Amino acid sequence: MSFNFLTGQIPSGLGNLTKLSKLYLFLNNLTGSIPPTLGNSSSLRSLYLYMNKLSGRIPDELGNMKNLVMLHFGHNQLTGSLPVSLGNLTKLKMLDVHENLLSGIVPPQLGKLESWIELSFSHNKFSGQIPVSIGNLSRLELFYLNDNQFNGSIPKDVKNLNSVVEMLLHLNQLSGPIPDSLGNLKQLEEFTVNDNNLSGYFPETIGKCKNLSYLILSDNLLVGPVPKSICKLRSLTILCLGNNQLSGRIPQCLSNLSHELQVLDLRMNRFHGNIPATFLKQNNNLKSLNLNGNRLQGSIPRTLVSCRNLEVLNLGNNMLTGGFPHWIDILPEMQVLVLRGNKLNGTLLASNTTTPFQKLRILDLSSNEFSGLLPSNYFKNFKAMMAVEKAASGDLYMGENYMYDYTVVLVVKGLSLELQRILVIYTSIDLSDNNFEGEIPDPIGQLRSLLFLNLSHNSLSGSIPTHLSNLVQLQHLDLSSNKLVGDIPQQLTSLTFLVDVNFSQNQLKGAIPKGGQFNTFGISSFQGNNGLCGFPLTKKCGDDDVSPSPTLDVEDEDEDDTFF
Repeated sequence: MSFNFLTGQIPSGLGNLTKLSKLYLFLNNLTGSIPPTLGNSSSLRSLYLYMNKLSGRIPDELGNMKNLVMLHFGHNQLTGSLPVSLGNLTKLKMLDVHENLLSGIVPPQLGKLESWIELSFSHNKFSGQIPVSIGNLSRLELFYLNDNQFNGSIPKDVKNLNSVVEMLLHLNQLSGPIPDSLGNLKQLEEFTVNDNNLSGYFPETIGKCKNLSYLILSDNLLVGPVPKSICKLRSLTILCLGNNQLSGRIPQCLSNLSHELQVLDLRMNRFHGNIPATFLKQNNNLKSLNLNGNRLQGSIPRTLVSCRNLEVLNLGNNMLTGGFPHWIDILPEMQVLVLRGNKLNGTLLASNTTTPFQKLRILDLSSNEFSGLLPSNYFKNFKAMMAVEKAASGDLYMGENYMYDYTVVLVVKGLSLELQRILVIYTSIDLSDNNFEGEIPDPIGQLRSLLFLNLSHNSLSGSIPTHLSNLVQLQHLDLSSNKLVGDIPQQLTSLTFLVDVNFSQNQLKGAIPKGGQFNTFGISSFQGNNGLCGFPLTKKCGDDDVSPSPTLDVEDEDEDDTFF
């Protein structure tokens, strides 16, 4: 009776069917509580009630179903704690209660269920420590406790989980070190403990887990170097160690992982030295390389050009030197390029690539020492920023097919905002805080799907081009602190999605346009232009005897940052 859009409550009379061996009511719209009378179904082996709208507590009486093997209550609205009586179900192989509202501790009695193969408690409100008795479950293959409120340390007895393939403990409040005994888990393929409070050193024994494919330890308090033993994990697909306090050099032996590794995230640590050129071998499968927020030096290695599948390259906020790596514009899948906050210099001369950066959606070169003209040749080839698309089908977010979410940090109105997930329709260009000069080039007006444009703090000259009104999706526009002259084009009032603009500290003159979103912008968007007049400035147009515009902003009531 599964997947039939059934409504109403589960009949209590089902408990009278003492010879019933399987009850499948999943994927319906059933409401109410689970009838305690189901505990009378002594022959029941499989009970699947997942993906309904069931509420209330799990009845203690279910502990009487001594022949039960499979129990699946996931995706409901169940509350309360797990009944201790479930520890009586000695034949149970699967207990799945993920995505409910269950709370309290996990009863230690469940550690007696040595037949368990799958345990899924994720996305609930369970608390307390992970029971030490969990170490008795030597047949357990799938162990999911993620997205709860578990605290304390990871029990050393996990070393006894000889059959475990997937262990997901992320998004809890776990503390203490990652136990060295983890190296005993020879079958382990996925281990995620990100977003906890784990501390101590990166366990060298993890190199013994030869089958590891996903290793995600990000957003903890881990310290010290990355042990070379990690390079023994030849099956590793995703390696995420970001936002810890790891130090030392990036191991050159990561080249051993090049054929399988798709995501390498070492962001927000204390790594120093050069980016090893050796770990970027030919025919690698790397899709995302995030080294943002470290202390890396030297030039960007040319071996990056061998990363033909690279979608995200984030080397921002380091101490990298040299010129713009124009040779990467040939990479056909590149969608995000972040080099902000380094010491890169020189001009943005395009390479000989006929169609560079065709899929690029996010370009951030801000806070460097680039000079010369803005790169018109690149702008006119940013095809992914030209078509106004709707994410009606397919993936909504970049990297959605992985357990890892692509992230990027943007600066809006001086505030750093981290996008934990990147919408596939998000487009952004930030070239601020450099030494660019010359006029704003015409090809920018072709980027119709652009949401964010920041050219501030350069030496740009000439007038604000009217073709910026073609950027029909634009939400954030910052041209402040340049040498722009002339009027602000009235055509910009047609940009109905604008959340904020900044034209301050230029040499603009004339009346501030009226209408549309321009009626919502405050003084700070226009100050520092002695020739500007009209609302919201106190200087009235056509009035020769006026007071100067105030330097303090009195607007900026809670603006609606629609995208963020």
